[in-house]
Amino acid sequence: MEEELKCPVCGSFYKEPILLPCSHNVCLACAWNITVQTPEGETPVQRASGSSDYDYLEMDKMSLYSETDSGYGSYTPCQLKSPNGVRVFPPNIPRHCSLTCPLCHRSVSLDERGLRGFARNRLLEAIVSKYQQTRGIAGSASSSAVKCQLCDRNPLDATVMCEQCDVFYCNACQQRCHPSRGPLAKHRLVPPPKRAENRRRSARKPATCADHEAQNFSAYCCTCKSPTCTKCLEEGKHNQHDVKPLAVMWKQHKVVRDQITHCTMKLRQTTGMMEYCLEVLKENDPSGFLQISDALIKRVSSSQDQWVKGALEPKVAPEFDLSLNTDALLQTILQLDFCQGKVAWFTFDPTSAHRDIVLTNENQTVTCSSYDDRVVLGTAAFSKGVHYWEVTIDRYDNHPDPAFGVARINTMKDMMLGKDDKAWAMYVDNNRSWFMHNNSHTNRAEGGISKGATVGVLLDLVKRTLTFYINKEQHGPTAFENLDGVFVPAVSLNRNVQVTLLTGLELPKNFKQ
Repeated sequence: MEEELKCPVCGSFYKEPILLPCSHNVCLACAWNITVQTPEGETPVQRASGSSDYDYLEMDKMSLYSETDSGYGSYTPCQLKSPNGVRVFPPNIPRHCSLTCPLCHRSVSLDERGLRGFARNRLLEAIVSKYQQTRGIAGSASSSAVKCQLCDRNPLDATVMCEQCDVFYCNACQQRCHPSRGPLAKHRLVPPPKRAENRRRSARKPATCADHEAQNFSAYCCTCKSPTCTKCLEEGKHNQHDVKPLAVMWKQHKVVRDQITHCTMKLRQTTGMMEYCLEVLKENDPSGFLQISDALIKRVSSSQDQWVKGALEPKVAPEFDLSLNTDALLQTILQLDFCQGKVAWFTFDPTSAHRDIVLTNENQTVTCSSYDDRVVLGTAAFSKGVHYWEVTIDRYDNHPDPAFGVARINTMKDMMLGKDDKAWAMYVDNNRSWFMHNNSHTNRAEGGISKGATVGVLLDLVKRTLTFYINKEQHGPTAFENLDGVFVPAVSLNRNVQVTLLTGLELPKNFKQ
């Protein structure tokens, strides 16, 4: 959270912070320094909308202001810069002047009240004071000696550290828990470092091969996607494999480290903002909270948009495959029993939906921002019983062919429902419908849908069948049989369709148990 509590101009903790119209803060003294003269009758240039509030972090520490790009006219800045690289200006404020936020570059003209026209952020000031007091206590504790990690209460200063166990012991705990005999006799006990950070700075031991403990890794097998040692190569374990020097592969894949650094910065900013918001909520100052609540909501919404829109997609080299094997987890999930009743209440699940899916109406109404078909699942999973739900067609333009049905939780989200072997669906147009599974479909029923229609899905896991309804009437024969396992309600659609989910419904009147 510390970065949230530091002024972007001076780089120090806020002193008498004021709240700018753009929702960012600066010290009162720093606000005087970054105020500039605007020619009479001229409006300060605003930053283009849509750019990130964190763009300033990517700049090359050049001046944020110039006569060419600011549009403010001529003024004479001093040659000093703040620790954060923001150029500061003379403290004397002319009659016609403006202030530009050093973070988002939005500008605002000052009225006759000058800087007194900006609200004082009392909550931020209080949180800074509290944080500084806490940091002072933590600082004194960190300078103390390393403590024993096995003492039950009031741990004593550690006297030894076992290099193999990586544990600190006082004399008593070392004699009791780590005697220098038996299987522990070969462990090396050394004096503990004076401070914990000294231990972190010590050189990391090179990784050794699991099959040949004395051998360090020296190569990387691209076929096995694992490092190897010289002995492994001599024994011929990778004779027909693509083996490259370890250092070469490391340099080739440094792009991953760069992306991690980028994502870590974004995570750090978001986490810091969250911690700051939590501290604000703890403060018992209603007027102060109402004063800055709109600003906090804007910042949280902006941060959320960055994540939802996929701004942090990792840019990994094509030959570097980052994959996670979830087979064991999925197998465990498929063996679970979920909802078994005939009436189930659920919504669309934003966590499992494709990122182009847009959910509203408390996650009951779904649209899509893409012309391609995208899948969204429900929050319920069924393994037993009989279940029925409906989807109303709120918007239906240009023959979009939406699909409705059920799927496994790991079905593909970037194609029409039923294209893979993990979904069973009916997709419809204005005149007819098809039942599709694993990209195999047949024309089963005449009659389609239009705006205002209702599509019903009946999942009978007693008879292991899936049947569809349109406007309360069964549509064609039973669509699928011999269903077994765990199924999740699913829909696929593109930007020409909007549908709303209806759940908690009784079974159709013509359904026979």
